[in-house]
Amino acid sequence: MRFFWFFLTLIALSTWQLPAWAGQLVFWEFNAQRRQLQFRTNDRVQPQAQLITNPSRLVIDLPGTVLGSSAVNRSYGGAITSVRTGQFTPDTARLVVELAPGYTLDPNAIRFEGRSPTDWIVDIPEPQRISGQTPPQGTPALFSNSGNNNGSGAPAPTEAFLGNLVQVTQQGFLVNLEPRPGSRITTNQRGDRLEFTLRDLQLPRELENQTLTVNRYQVKQIHFEQPSRTEARISLTLEPGSPRWRALYTTFGNGGLVFLPDGGTNSLSSQGTGSINVLTQAANPQPQTQAPAQNQNSAQARQSTVEALELARNNSQLVIRGNDRLQANGSWNQSEGLYQIRINNARLAEPVRGPQWGGNSPISRIAIRQENANTVLVQIAPAPGVQIGNLTQPSAQFLALDLNRPLAVPPPANVPPSQSGRLLPNFRPPRSNIVVTIDPGHGGTDPGAVGIGGLQEKNVILPISQEVTRILQQHGIGVRMTRNTDTFISLEERARQANAAGADLFVSIHANALSMSRPDVNGFEVFYHQSGRGLADSIHRNVMRRITIRDRGVKTARFYVLRATSMPSALVEVGFVTGREDAPRLNDPAFRSQMAQSIAAGILEYIQNSVR
Repeated sequence: MRFFWFFLTLIALSTWQLPAWAGQLVFWEFNAQRRQLQFRTNDRVQPQAQLITNPSRLVIDLPGTVLGSSAVNRSYGGAITSVRTGQFTPDTARLVVELAPGYTLDPNAIRFEGRSPTDWIVDIPEPQRISGQTPPQGTPALFSNSGNNNGSGAPAPTEAFLGNLVQVTQQGFLVNLEPRPGSRITTNQRGDRLEFTLRDLQLPRELENQTLTVNRYQVKQIHFEQPSRTEARISLTLEPGSPRWRALYTTFGNGGLVFLPDGGTNSLSSQGTGSINVLTQAANPQPQTQAPAQNQNSAQARQSTVEALELARNNSQLVIRGNDRLQANGSWNQSEGLYQIRINNARLAEPVRGPQWGGNSPISRIAIRQENANTVLVQIAPAPGVQIGNLTQPSAQFLALDLNRPLAVPPPANVPPSQSGRLLPNFRPPRSNIVVTIDPGHGGTDPGAVGIGGLQEKNVILPISQEVTRILQQHGIGVRMTRNTDTFISLEERARQANAAGADLFVSIHANALSMSRPDVNGFEVFYHQSGRGLADSIHRNVMRRITIRDRGVKTARFYVLRATSMPSALVEVGFVTGREDAPRLNDPAFRSQMAQSIAAGILEYIQNSVR
């Protein structure tokens, strides 16, 4: 999988074209914070792009490609209002990035990055205001650096470069940052200045060293600064008598960082608040018929109010607290990889109190919303290595969800007992605190490559990664898995986890793919970047020694997870899901176990010889 770098030069109604192959669009995602669109097909494709005016939009056609599911339209707000998919012609799928009226893109700054012939990333520049046009009336009200008010009771908009990065909400303030649940937030009070220090966070350039005068909720100003690349600081300048404020990450809607006052905002000045309700407003609330006042009040009197979510028992339980009896059921949403708790005959408090995140949080993200008039929905994504346990009710007003963090990955049930022993009986780790990060690629909504018989990459590599982890642990090696369930994790988060863990080695495990018309292409290969050559060689040598498979060698690559990790790193391709020889073997648990043992042996050999 080589990197293909392209710089796209566009003018209105002009296209950039390369040859195309047949395939299916199997995955796409837009990161609004980074303005980055990623899409993947199960066969190689070369996009065609055009920038169209009136209204402004970036259109990306995928010739010879059909949608893998029905058309989708996802809204994001701000200058980039939505991204949608459609079937433009019977053999051309289309992705459309819609811009708000009055905005356009610099065509010379749009960049296409082909990470492989089937895996593409489009970096979209910050939308620019079209000269002489004003943004639409529906743009959310923002803060003003000057503190001037427009006389309407709403804060005057900031300069255009701030976009909608900061908003007033009915519950406090929202900063549109990439959610980082589990990252540490510390608080320090200096007179009338309340400072929040956020680890592992890099502010958007538009926010660095900005001071916004807000004069809302007894907060005078919000100041943003970036003391270092891995630490950001956001300060609130408070009026006398202002309540205590808390900061927490949320993944509701597009996610972000919310600032909430203790006791809520009802007792504070609410003048100028927007209509966004970060934790309690449904993403797409449906219109509801108003019941007669008497019946409505009676129904509300019978409803329980969900007041808080808290982590308890040393982060081994999520507790949901209400003001009256709670009735709930839990189940997995397999399509999104989330555990869902539906609380019936309930409503959310305003504001609802969220859990306090720590550095070892068992939850990677959580969202809570009013699903309908009588139901509260809680959605939970467990952190890597954490298993969702039983949902119990210790008392009428409390629900408790067990969050189990196993010490080791259990051996697969179909592995013979003889394979559960130590792979290398004479292995002795050079030191006791060695840590290896094992990274099963893709997952959740991203199936990875899809091959013969619908074989999905994510279903091949997770059990291999779990067995590699188990073998390393048996040999006294500490292991962190970026994911241990079928959940989606971004490339940035995978690298961040490895760096934050202080890992000695990083091994990303994948399966390869080519055109379904090329089943003759098969084989095993390993990629590395800079310091990872020795690790890649050791894994490659052990696999070729133990398994009969075509040898595609050891190669250099600039994959993100290899470049962004600070330790020796390797990316393993265990075979081709589109290969006539490889696909049936990758679908065989016995072969996957053999592959896992070979990869683990290569890692252990490298540790024995090279790690000090």
